[in-house]
Amino acid sequence: MKQALNNLKDYAELAQAPYFYFDLFKDSQGIPRKIYELDSNSNKIKDESYPRGYKEMEVTLEHIVSQKYCNQEVLVNLQQGDDIFTKMRNDANEAFNFDKLNGEFSEIQAKNFAKRYEIRFHQPNTASGFSATLFYDTHKDRFIVGFRGTECRF
Repeated sequence: MKQALNNLKDYAELAQAPYFYFDLFKDSQGIPRKIYELDSNSNKIKDESYPRGYKEMEVTLEHIVSQKYCNQEVLVNLQQGDDIFTKMRNDANEAFNFDKLNGEFSEIQAKNFAKRYEIRFHQPNTASGFSATLFYDTHKDRFIVGFRGTECRF
């Protein structure tokens, strides 16, 4: 009975997880995206060695699924260059960036999920609303695929 309940919990998490924004891990060139590192009061940590003047860290699976980071802005990757056009592109990309995390797992649940599962493949939303994520369960050495449909036409 205990095993059946654990399996049910695992399947419930895996049914919910595909609705989180895994496409925010990396940009269209495959470069990891970042978020601001926050202090214990949820304030950005100043650090002038970073291009935006605040500490940044790469987005992890735990960030994506955790309620603690829900609605935190995911930063665009800045283009390198000292010319005015690069600065203008970066400013425009930042101004029109509305990417935010949408995790809903509790802090402990998110930590455990991130320790147990790896994202092997993610198909972001298509025009029809289809999305799929291939998870690898490191505890049971198996793959699980999660599908979602976000658009419905009747």
